[in-house]
Amino acid sequence: MADKASWIKRVAAVALERFDETMQLLGLHGGKRQGREYLPLNPNRTDHKPGSFSINLDSGAWMDGASGDKGGDLVALAAFVWQIKQGEAGRKLAAQFGVSVPETSKGGGSDAGRAGKSACSAPVQSPVAPSRGHGDASGGGALCLMPIPADAPPPPAAHSRHGKPVKRWAYVDAAGVVCFYHDRYEPSGERKQFAPLTLWRGVDGRLAWQFKAPPAPRPLLGLDRLAALSSAPVMVVEGEKAADAAAGLLPGWVVVCWQGGAQAVERADWAPLAGRDVVLWPDADEPGADCMGKLARRLAGLGVARVRLLDLAQLAQEAGRDDAGVSVLSPGPVLGAGDDAADLVARGWAADHVALLLDRPGFLVDVRPAMAAQPAKPAAPAADAVPARRFILEDAGVYFLEPDKSPRWVCPPLEVVALVRDPHGEGWGKLVRFRDPDGCEKRRILPDAMLSGDGTELERTLRGAGLKVAPSGRPLLRQYLIEAAPEDRARVTDRTGWHECQGGGAAFVLPSVAFGQGGEAWIFQTDAPASHAFRQRGSLDEWRQEVSARCAGNTRLVFAVCVAFASPLLHVAGAESGGFHLRSGSSDGKTTCLRVGASVCGGADYMQRWRATDNGLEGLALQHCDAPLYLDELAQLDPKAAGEVAYMLANGSGKARAARTGGMREQARWRLLFLSAGEIGLSQHMGEAGKQAKAGQELRLAEIPADAGAGLGVFEQLHGAANGSEFAKGLDRAIAKHHGTAWPAFLACLVEHRDELGTTLHNAAKAFEGRFLTDTAAGQARRVAARFALVGAAGELATSWGITGWAPGEAMKAAGACFAAWIANRGGEGNHEERAALAQVREFLQRYAESAFTDWARPGVDTDKHASVRSDRAGYRRYEGSAENGELEFFIFNEVWRTRVCKGLDPATVGRLMLARGYIKKGEREWISKVRTPEGPARVVHVLPAFLESEG
Repeated sequence: MADKASWIKRVAAVALERFDETMQLLGLHGGKRQGREYLPLNPNRTDHKPGSFSINLDSGAWMDGASGDKGGDLVALAAFVWQIKQGEAGRKLAAQFGVSVPETSKGGGSDAGRAGKSACSAPVQSPVAPSRGHGDASGGGALCLMPIPADAPPPPAAHSRHGKPVKRWAYVDAAGVVCFYHDRYEPSGERKQFAPLTLWRGVDGRLAWQFKAPPAPRPLLGLDRLAALSSAPVMVVEGEKAADAAAGLLPGWVVVCWQGGAQAVERADWAPLAGRDVVLWPDADEPGADCMGKLARRLAGLGVARVRLLDLAQLAQEAGRDDAGVSVLSPGPVLGAGDDAADLVARGWAADHVALLLDRPGFLVDVRPAMAAQPAKPAAPAADAVPARRFILEDAGVYFLEPDKSPRWVCPPLEVVALVRDPHGEGWGKLVRFRDPDGCEKRRILPDAMLSGDGTELERTLRGAGLKVAPSGRPLLRQYLIEAAPEDRARVTDRTGWHECQGGGAAFVLPSVAFGQGGEAWIFQTDAPASHAFRQRGSLDEWRQEVSARCAGNTRLVFAVCVAFASPLLHVAGAESGGFHLRSGSSDGKTTCLRVGASVCGGADYMQRWRATDNGLEGLALQHCDAPLYLDELAQLDPKAAGEVAYMLANGSGKARAARTGGMREQARWRLLFLSAGEIGLSQHMGEAGKQAKAGQELRLAEIPADAGAGLGVFEQLHGAANGSEFAKGLDRAIAKHHGTAWPAFLACLVEHRDELGTTLHNAAKAFEGRFLTDTAAGQARRVAARFALVGAAGELATSWGITGWAPGEAMKAAGACFAAWIANRGGEGNHEERAALAQVREFLQRYAESAFTDWARPGVDTDKHASVRSDRAGYRRYEGSAENGELEFFIFNEVWRTRVCKGLDPATVGRLMLARGYIKKGEREWISKVRTPEGPARVVHVLPAFLESEG
């Protein structure tokens, strides 16, 4: 008796230590805690609410106040629930928890027989998911045996419905003894199926295999190898097929996984990983990332030596081999949704390819284990106390618990994932996650300001997103969110592109992903519609072959593609924003050119139109910061606003606006490289509204003749197409099928090499200037040349990273051709304002030479041989030599020079410019001379004959 009491006490102590699991096993889960008492429903009666039946959490002693039944520990409770003798109850608990007990006595059979007589006829329930009906007296009667005993019957070879498995994995313990099996089925015409296979001992003592999951905690797959390789790093993957593939990719590692997929990660026994170096490899989807996040939090409390996360973004590579058979990686498409190690193997990856990444900085990222996003507890309670009022997050939803009251349902499961704030540490809020009635996962950022007041706005926001709220649950919902204090942090921004991180480094943020996180998560959120244009279709290799390859030999097409790659380099190179404009007649391929460039980042909807207000274009610029913006049909923009919009887009800042408080709101800022197209240029478009384009506006939007000069519009090389129209149609079809894959591949390489590129880009700009500009080129031309050089250098980088498939030099050749076309269209590499000023003076003299100037040699009243002079005459003209063959010079009255000839210009600047060029005779006041005219002394600007003969 003493021995029996001893082992029963040990079993009772283990059962009490694993209290929650014991309650699951006995069908007593779902009760409520009141102080140090646990109040479940009485399992042997049809009670509807807890109260009279209680279990002490410290000792396991229990009592049924209604019937007077009671016991001193959880073994006695198990005997009461299962209606069997205490010894058998102890043995069943011992088998469940792995406690060694003495051999079964001869009387054990009578115990089992008694249990069988008292059991109801309901089917045996799995301990993992016991019946939720608390009146089932035998719901937990069967026990799952792990490991499988030697005398067990053989497992069934096939499933009654799915047939024979295509693969059966054995989950073994550290000694290699099988605990249970996991089968994979691929029935014809149906989707794949999975079924765990476990051995159970019924209450009658018989053994039977059943296709059901083992109880928690479930052993991991690979425990034997984990024990054998005690110092090897451990890779955790999701799914048995992925584990097999990862084992081949990572020789020398221990690869483990768990049974049940993403939803069962918390039911596995992770204790064997204590003290190990662990890396988590999530599936490439949101559930995969979430379950690995839960696992990271779980491992934090198990004494794991180190936890790292594999950066899936760096797997956007194509595995190959060089001529010598050495493994190489080149930029490739991002992983598809749900991709894992098995998908890499299917694409040709081998162990030596993975080895290239293992030592790469940032491939295995240390993770800070984060607490589960549960509400914060008001204060740390005493060791023997439980908070009286609190929220709990269950599978059925959020509940509010109060002493002596039934739990109050607040809403469906609403997980508070992280605290968020803007890049400046302001605008704090909470990121929440839930599912709408259609089962679609939703993420919303709830500003903390929304939690003020009575919560009406909060409830309206969540209801609008599909979250049901209890009729009187608004105050509790607001309280739940106020108290929630997850440890995870994230930054929120409404601007794409580069963001400097507080801990150093930088992140490139897109609406759906961030590259190079910089030590913290980034989330893109905007008030604009949820959809965005950064979409992908097809593979990078297909885009390279079907789209990029057809651009080769076509300078305008290559240039349009390179504009996309140059956009994220503005920040890296410290370059200014700006744009390019393709101008030519209708139907010559300009729009196709824009579509080709846009295919780097997305599909047909990535290209935008000029038809928008300046406020609308400001929003577009913000959403395309550090990304290319393609704008078609300049003529659709209001000509009155065209100049200001060009300034706004290129200057990188929006309008200054007042805040509600009367102060100034933060001004929208961006970095932007944009490519436009239209049948007219900026100056001509502004001229329609009676405005004159300034040099700064035309420099910010460099106008390139779209016609490449080959008689094919923007095209030069048709790559076998019959004509330009067929070539354009072929490109359009290819773009529709293959787009958006080059952009993430380029960003992945850019993030990796970002710190190395400054000098490279600077040298490229210098070499470009030296090749296409002379030493006398004006600063304006050099400024625009730097922009063209950045586009060419970006294309060469993309080529060197294996993205475009072009020959080296193709991108820089296209940039140079387009720059030369810009120079020719502009009229040279000189200063634009100087050329414009000289043109204005020349146009005045040519227009009014006959009507507004008096001949020096004739009296003003002699009109026999010339027209009469207007009353607002401008001065004198004089021929040096005969009127037929002589050279004409002008004497312009100083007042006329200031008010009419140089209208809109600085007359002094124009005078000094013409004096320096030798177009004006130097006078007593620089460009102003005092001369004696036929009518007396006058102060004039003496324009020499060389001026009208010049071209500049």
